[in-house]
Amino acid sequence: MSLREDWIRSRPDFPWLQVDDLAGLRAYLGRAHWLKPGEEVRDCEHAGDGNMNLTLRVRTDRRSFILKQARPWVEKYPDIAAPWERSRFEQRFYARVAGIPGVASRMPELLGRDPEARVLLLEDLPDAQDLSPLYAEAGRAQIADAEIDELAAYLRALHDATDGPPDPELANRDMRALNHSHIYEIPLGPEAPVDLDALEPGLARTADELRADAAYRRAVAETGERYLQDGPCLLHGDYFPGSWLRSRHGLRVIDPEFGFCGDPEFDVGCAAAHLALAGQEPERALRFLESYGRALEPRWVARFAATEVMRRLIGVAQLPIPPSDGFRAELLDRSRRAMIRERLEELWK
Repeated sequence: MSLREDWIRSRPDFPWLQVDDLAGLRAYLGRAHWLKPGEEVRDCEHAGDGNMNLTLRVRTDRRSFILKQARPWVEKYPDIAAPWERSRFEQRFYARVAGIPGVASRMPELLGRDPEARVLLLEDLPDAQDLSPLYAEAGRAQIADAEIDELAAYLRALHDATDGPPDPELANRDMRALNHSHIYEIPLGPEAPVDLDALEPGLARTADELRADAAYRRAVAETGERYLQDGPCLLHGDYFPGSWLRSRHGLRVIDPEFGFCGDPEFDVGCAAAHLALAGQEPERALRFLESYGRALEPRWVARFAATEVMRRLIGVAQLPIPPSDGFRAELLDRSRRAMIRERLEELWK
């Protein structure tokens, strides 16, 4: 029995939302007073392929909206425990950025919250699609200049407007601990968390060589310690193509449940890492950094980017990169050099 099944069995009266339970969904929405008088629920579907939460698109006879429920497990990996209070942090994030035009205007509106059921009611962005297909296209499609500039502007506005003493209400320590283990510990543990050779022949051997590099492991551990320290700015915390949506009104940003008060270099490094993972040309990363424009410590941008690349190639949270022949091993070696030399450009050499 999975962790998910254990929880559902132990809490039979809790409103566990399900995509195929329209009757239960209608009853829940009625109790939450989120339906207008006479409004009827027509259908429901999964909204996106997120890892952490159950995210549903609900259509009624009048509108559509998003329900996002946090569970005490990772939705994509139901045997991995996850902080159940993460929806409360996400609500705090939305409240904090509501007065920052350059941030709030680039995110869906938070329409309601139900702390007891760990549910957020969010604006639906019709026809919006995340940028995950970039991984499958392996560099054949480059992000447009205007989109790079929008992504940089969101981070700059978020970091500038929240720069100051760390807010303990936005520390998000439990989610940070979970993320720390999956970025800095599990990928370099004694056992590979996934079948690496199924992704690319010989990748397991390359990963073993990386695990045997003592200097590299020390650098990763030091970077993980930095990640756990509080910093001056509110961060998105998971700034990658799965959180970037192309909409009819431009790029939008979703899923800030991993956010925390930390170093801005982490958000910037994460974005740069995924530009490399998605096969974007180095000029795309350079434009992103120039458009962001805020003074940063380059060594920490490089370190955070290098570890993000490493964990996405040999860790649990795999990306939709097609099975490859050399791409992963080469990029993994580049990430090692970027970490040891503390130079972001090594990811493209």
